[in-house]
Amino acid sequence: MTFEKYYTVFNAYSDIYSDEYRKRIETLEPLLLKYMPKKGRVLDLACGVGGFSFLLEDMGFDVVGIDSSGFMIERAKEYAKEKRSKVEFILGDARELPFEENSFDYVLFIGDSIVHFDPPVLNSTFKEVARVLKPGGRMLLHFLDLRTFLPKLTSGQVIGAEYWISKVLTDPDEKSAVIEFQSEKDSFRVRFNVWGKTAVDLLTNLYFRKIAEEKVNEYSYFQVYVPKK
Repeated sequence: MTFEKYYTVFNAYSDIYSDEYRKRIETLEPLLLKYMPKKGRVLDLACGVGGFSFLLEDMGFDVVGIDSSGFMIERAKEYAKEKRSKVEFILGDARELPFEENSFDYVLFIGDSIVHFDPPVLNSTFKEVARVLKPGGRMLLHFLDLRTFLPKLTSGQVIGAEYWISKVLTDPDEKSAVIEFQSEKDSFRVRFNVWGKTAVDLLTNLYFRKIAEEKVNEYSYFQVYVPKK
């Protein structure tokens, strides 16, 4: 029940040249331009295959991408080679970032990545992000309010080109949900951590001060934070 299959079959996360991936970039690029006014060093946290890392490099930033998935990092390195990019991609754990304190002007944490993180892990991650950000640096967080969105997911709903949702199973306290994806050829299940906006706000408040928030669509948010230090 891993995310590797999920990211392999859905182009929105695995193919930076696909229409789906480009749509994700087009949605968030204006917000990145708006809230990253000065060039500097950027950590792309949970960078995946690196699409946003390459975008920021093209915008003039010095970028490091980190992800806990070896599969995604290898894909990112392949894309970097194709593009002759200088972005450094690192396999690593967000709970123990391999960087000194005050290393980055920005930390990018976007693409609904928080569904990978249960509460203790996300808490440790935010603590680490605050540590590696420079005083006055910014964390840019984009996430889907899955607690609000989850009831909208129904069996039979088409996801991507070949798959549809066949089951949605939530635990009693709705802290996680297992979604089964079905196609004509196969099926697979993925467990998502269910984060709502209120819980995200409470957890970030331990380490950060929110300076901006914009609603990207009915269920997702783009937030900007500075560390409390």
